[in-house]
Amino acid sequence: MLQKYKVDKQNNPSKICSDLVKYVQKYVNQNNSIKKILTDISNFYKIPNKVLRQKTYQIIFNDFNFKKNKFERYNNFFLLIDIFKYYFIVLINIFFHKEKIGKQKNYNLICDNVFDQNDVDRYSNLIKIFKNVCLLGSYTNKKKVMSEEYFRYKVSNIGTSNLPLKKKFFFLKLGFKIIYFSIVDRTNYLRIFFLLVYDILRSIHIFSNIKAKFFFTNKFYGTSPIFNYFFKKSGGLKSSCFQKNILAYSLSCFVYSDILFTLGKGQGKICNKLGGKIKTIVPVGSLFMENAWFNKKKDLKNVPKANILILGINTLKNTRHYVNNNYENCYYNFFLNWINQLALDFPNLKIVYKHHNDYLQDSRERKKFSNSRVEILVKNNSINSSYAYAHKSELIISFASTMILEILGHGKKAFFIDPNLKGNQWFDDIKKLNEYRIGSYEILKKIVKDRKKLPKVKNHYKDFYCLESKHVSKKIANHLTHKTNEK
Repeated sequence: MLQKYKVDKQNNPSKICSDLVKYVQKYVNQNNSIKKILTDISNFYKIPNKVLRQKTYQIIFNDFNFKKNKFERYNNFFLLIDIFKYYFIVLINIFFHKEKIGKQKNYNLICDNVFDQNDVDRYSNLIKIFKNVCLLGSYTNKKKVMSEEYFRYKVSNIGTSNLPLKKKFFFLKLGFKIIYFSIVDRTNYLRIFFLLVYDILRSIHIFSNIKAKFFFTNKFYGTSPIFNYFFKKSGGLKSSCFQKNILAYSLSCFVYSDILFTLGKGQGKICNKLGGKIKTIVPVGSLFMENAWFNKKKDLKNVPKANILILGINTLKNTRHYVNNNYENCYYNFFLNWINQLALDFPNLKIVYKHHNDYLQDSRERKKFSNSRVEILVKNNSINSSYAYAHKSELIISFASTMILEILGHGKKAFFIDPNLKGNQWFDDIKKLNEYRIGSYEILKKIVKDRKKLPKVKNHYKDFYCLESKHVSKKIANHLTHKTNEK
């Protein structure tokens, strides 16, 4: 039963995530209720069953809370909530029906996840290269980069599509079947099918209005096989995604895309081992570093110099850190204590702990530093984001920030603090990294002491961490267009 599944937190992250992937696949493929509903949807909407199963894997896997060690929201206690959500979407689709008549707007490239000006900025070079670009999300830039257009997705507009009204009633009837199976099997299947049906209706709405040769999303963990299917059905050639973060085990399961653009060489293979399907992996460097550091003027006047810079991670929102029992102890005890101890052992050094601009205060972390001389910074005082702080620091360390890979790839001294070398959940996908993982406080102390004499990053190692990132967008565009034109 889904609700009773637990992982063995004594195991290593590789086995835990691999076993979880296999369990999810087996559960979906052997569950007669799920199979019947998926078959009904597949037959009626002519969506391949394989695509629907892949989306179902994603939904169930994403509902596993590693911190609580259980699948959430599948008890029938949540059934009433998800009945409301399911029928809310279905009824909006029916009662706000507006049949799309006429041709879709045609673009060279669609870029996803555009929610603020930073997202537009990251895509600015792609906009200039592809020229005919549509940005998909909830944000519109009043001052355009070039001639890009914006498709602002709203739930209230989901009924605007080329789907005939009579076909929309299918999901109305299907809901009763899902509720029946949920009650009989004592499992809230509406949690799965609310999200699956929403993805179908959203995709139909979007691709009734627009289409493009290429699709790009900057979040590899946010791919959708259903969205990709409708993108291809509307004439799309290649879907692609970008490695926004370190390809940790718990973040790399069930990723589906034609192309994964990675930071460095050798990264990304983990995705195909964990239930996903990536056809081509292409190392290009960091899109985020290209935008924040190389594309913008160097804004350093309000950034403090530091002897040691610690780059923070998201501790409160991300339950996927808790794959096994190591994270809790390694981060909150070893790592934070080591930082405090550094401040005591090196009283003359300026130690800055820089969090992301959207960091949420972690009370446990704040308590650790309550009597420390470590300077905690959150707000960015530079348009170059945390890259400016790295530029003005002698030594950069972090528990698991992706920026360490970016910095190493560009030749600057940086290290992961990996107490007792137990951080395999983050680092197994990266080659040649061992000498930049610090497993004990004594080694950390020595590196801090010798920070000005440390050898440079080996040139033949750099590309395994992050390729030079000045022309990332150009590399992405060249691969998409060149490989397509060859065929």
